[in-house]
Amino acid sequence: MTKLVKVAHIKDVAENTMNSFEIDGEPVVIVKMKDQFHAFYDVCSHMEYPLSNGSLTGEIVTCAYHGAKFNIKTGKVLSMPAMISIRILPVKIIDEYIYVEL
Repeated sequence: MTKLVKVAHIKDVAENTMNSFEIDGEPVVIVKMKDQFHAFYDVCSHMEYPLSNGSLTGEIVTCAYHGAKFNIKTGKVLSMPAMISIRILPVKIIDEYIYVEL
């Protein structure tokens, strides 16, 4: 069963930046790109380090620890050492607030 959780106002999320939040005890990153919001668990699938410590170039996040790359829209692995996609979360905007579906 899915649950919709209110996270932040749209003005609280900077453009082209990884914004970290804790939602129900889970680390989540929200990124605003060209007025669209994307969310993913803040965990690299390679060694479970926080992806928010890495870098964001366009829609590609690079893990700071071992260089694994992922697409933040699809979760797909773009470079090793990771071999498993990251978990993407659906985002909804309701009355200028960001909600994430868990």
